[in-house]
Amino acid sequence: MTRVAIVGTGFGGLAAAVRLRQAGIDDVDLFEKSTDVGGVWRENTYPGAACDVASHLYSLSFTPRADWSRRFAPQEEIHQYLRDLARDFGLLPLIRFSTEVLGATFDEDAAVWRLTLSGKGEHEADVLVAATGQLSRPSRPALPGLDRF
Repeated sequence: MTRVAIVGTGFGGLAAAVRLRQAGIDDVDLFEKSTDVGGVWRENTYPGAACDVASHLYSLSFTPRADWSRRFAPQEEIHQYLRDLARDFGLLPLIRFSTEVLGATFDEDAAVWRLTLSGKGEHEADVLVAATGQLSRPSRPALPGLDRF
């Protein structure tokens, strides 16, 4: 049996988990540093946060959404779409919330990935999917008043 570890629960991580399970791969673990799914749509909650892609195009092919409230969906709706996706496809029990993957090394002799986890030891997997996204570590400039934005 193939064991898969997915790092991140934004669009990429959740979509990978759904498709793997649909392909018959059931040994899937997702690791999420936060307490909720959503990736960039969980993290970015600034005023006016919204998608810059037309809403009708901004859903996964296997679970399309046509009832967005606006042409360019607001952050809250996209985040809820991802929460619904995780719930509807039974992914929530597979997610280890509040668990950051601090490192991953491939053991060539054993042919496994060894993940170092925050506060919870290690995890082994045959396949590693890095779905951390490009916006998982914000860069905050030192600007006066930024803490009030």
